[in-house]
Amino acid sequence: MQRITRDDVARLAGTSTAVVSYVINNGPRPVAPATRARVLAAIAELDYRPNLVARALRSTRSNTIGLIVPDSSEAFFTELVHAVERAAFADDSLVLLGNSGYSQTQEARYARTLADMRVGGVLLVRSEVDVPRAAHTGAAGLGVPAVYLNYRAPRNIDVTSVTLANRQGGRVAAEHLLGHAYRRIGCLTGTSRSGPVADRARGWADAIRAAGGDTSAVQRTGLDRRAARGQVKAWLRQGDRPEAVFAAADGLALDVLAAAQEVGLRVPEDLAVVGFGATEPAAHSWPPLTTVGRSFDDLGRAAVSALKAVRAEGSRRPDQELAVSLIPRRSCGCPEDYM
Repeated sequence: MQRITRDDVARLAGTSTAVVSYVINNGPRPVAPATRARVLAAIAELDYRPNLVARALRSTRSNTIGLIVPDSSEAFFTELVHAVERAAFADDSLVLLGNSGYSQTQEARYARTLADMRVGGVLLVRSEVDVPRAAHTGAAGLGVPAVYLNYRAPRNIDVTSVTLANRQGGRVAAEHLLGHAYRRIGCLTGTSRSGPVADRARGWADAIRAAGGDTSAVQRTGLDRRAARGQVKAWLRQGDRPEAVFAAADGLALDVLAAAQEVGLRVPEDLAVVGFGATEPAAHSWPPLTTVGRSFDDLGRAAVSALKAVRAEGSRRPDQELAVSLIPRRSCGCPEDYM
């Protein structure tokens, strides 16, 4: 089927392509009401749909948002991407997605490319890996509005951030396990000493210390899920293994559930598990995973709103930290009627 073009609309309406553009873009020049009506009728008759990406690239005030995430196939980022898309769609914007693959180099390249395309702004979900401070992506120097999402901006970069209350969430998870009378409570976290996962681990440690407990039961794992599973299995086979585990991300918690089954531990009878993220897979594991988090739609709306405010005011806006709450399920030992 032949693609309908702006030239086709202009011919049917008996006007120029420039006038068609003025009607579609609502400017920059005014169009007489009768002419506008003919153009709109031609658009409807031909079912013409403008090329929004090309239109964005030509515009100095694009309704296109750039979104960079480490890995959109990972459950947390999958749901975050969809939430941002829903919020952007409600605001009549288009989302262009880039996956950094946990590479600082690729992350920076995507950020520069999106800025060069003159997107209306960039939402950057940083790769949670330890890198020298000088290597951090300089979102402040992109030349377009930018907001860090899910990860606080580096201290040397003056850019608005929208995050979850990660440290609060880690504390809530640990306090819930303490409320079940568990005392040997371990923490499964990442290798990075900064970022949301590290903050959740700090919240866990805050609660354990406040209860007079031991914070040495920490297992750190990298991005290789197969290697992580092996580490967790070895950890759970130790004689002094924890009787409960707070995993600082739902993906890690699901690895704990699988590893526990492989080493013959029952959840929650032999091992209680709590995650973080409130992702969809957590609700469908066996047993269903207790987790801490916030609606992804809340996070997506807050991010798009913050970016819009930065763009409208041309300056940094106050950081936002969204409170999180516990979602109790069977994996921590809560009874059926508690849920």
